[in-house]
Amino acid sequence: MLNELRIGVVAVAMVALSGCAVKDGWKGASAESAYDKELAAIRLAEDLNNDDYWEIQRPEENRIYVIADLKSYQVWLSTGEIPLVSSKIGVGPNGETLKLALVKDEAKAMETKVGFKGGAERMYFGETKGLDKGFYGEVHKAGTIYVFNKWAELEAFKKGAPASGQTQSGAGPKGETVVWVGGAGADADTKAKFAKAYGK
Repeated sequence: MLNELRIGVVAVAMVALSGCAVKDGWKGASAESAYDKELAAIRLAEDLNNDDYWEIQRPEENRIYVIADLKSYQVWLSTGEIPLVSSKIGVGPNGETLKLALVKDEAKAMETKVGFKGGAERMYFGETKGLDKGFYGEVHKAGTIYVFNKWAELEAFKKGAPASGQTQSGAGPKGETVVWVGGAGADADTKAKFAKAYGK
């Protein structure tokens, strides 16, 4: 019995110590800090930033604003400017300049990673899809705000599909017509997100 106990203790100790002998284990504080930064950048690249989406088409400015972050959208509403932005001149469908919002971590990653794209850009070009559940999106076009709670419906609309759903004249923050596409008008969560975006 005592021998079995000793064998068990030795086995546990060997397993515990084997973790200390892992190849490329801990190499000091500076190496650990560099690793943490690299890991944060990897996680950032994996962070899709795809839960919400605003596309504001402004033909009079020859611009399309694309934002994938509520805070940036609210700043744009109050100032007309996106705090952190990547501009792509002449790449819109009719030669418009794209103003693609970035969140702070995306802007930092863009400085260090060649070819890095923020969530707004990836979503605009269809490289990243919106969330399957809990998605909120708007497309502002010709005085109408189209509201979506399904990425597939927003994507189809961008490709020319008609937007059908509940229509409310004058329901936008500046009196725009609002079209609740598909089931968005019946969804309380979508309506709450719309109200939050405009401080209602």
